[in-house]
Amino acid sequence: MNYSLTLLALAAAGAVVFAWRGQVSHRRAVGRQRRAMWSHCDSLLEDSRISQEDIDYPALHGLYKGHRVVLEAIADHVGYRKLPQLWLRASLYTKLPVAGVMDYLVRPENIEFYSPIWSLPVSAEIPAGWPQHALLRLSDDDAMPDPGALAPHMQLFEQPQAKELVITPSGLRVVYQLAQGERAYYAVFRSLRFDKLPVAPEPIAALLDRMLAIATDLQSGLATDRSPRRISAIGS
Repeated sequence: MNYSLTLLALAAAGAVVFAWRGQVSHRRAVGRQRRAMWSHCDSLLEDSRISQEDIDYPALHGLYKGHRVVLEAIADHVGYRKLPQLWLRASLYTKLPVAGVMDYLVRPENIEFYSPIWSLPVSAEIPAGWPQHALLRLSDDDAMPDPGALAPHMQLFEQPQAKELVITPSGLRVVYQLAQGERAYYAVFRSLRFDKLPVAPEPIAALLDRMLAIATDLQSGLATDRSPRRISAIGS
């Protein structure tokens, strides 16, 4: 009897170890697959490096035309009856002549957990010519950048992929859709797997060029007719 119990215990322990090893192997494979999402884009940046927490989607760091940038991938699956979204949070660091934080968020749904807009106390009127189905909030009344300098660039937010523009004294940030969850895979497994990965470098370069143009116009204080190349859907 004791011998049989011992065999059963050993078999159960073996099954646990086998399942644990399988889970570890699966997590490592998922981590490698997600890390590879930037494999086509690291050559865009000087001194590029990737950071990744466990198996989360990674961030790409480096220099773009002399400016420090961070490209973060954020998985969003909190929307009810919506496919998961993979957002790009692109940050460009440069000194800007603004007194505080401006956040412009289009098509708000009140579930944008990645946005700082909900913590900003001052609501502002959206300037004429900007897409109006949006929120505009400031850290204080003096934080609004020159609307004339921003005006030539706001066509970006007429694209359904563009989501948010944040401007601070230390730089600016744009949130843009990288990819959408695969419908069949999500419907069956309720798990995250995104199309259009790895990310194509051309639209990333176009987005960074647009951000550089915004920064240049804010720094010059001039409302120019600067028109960087139009951004296609990232990953297409």
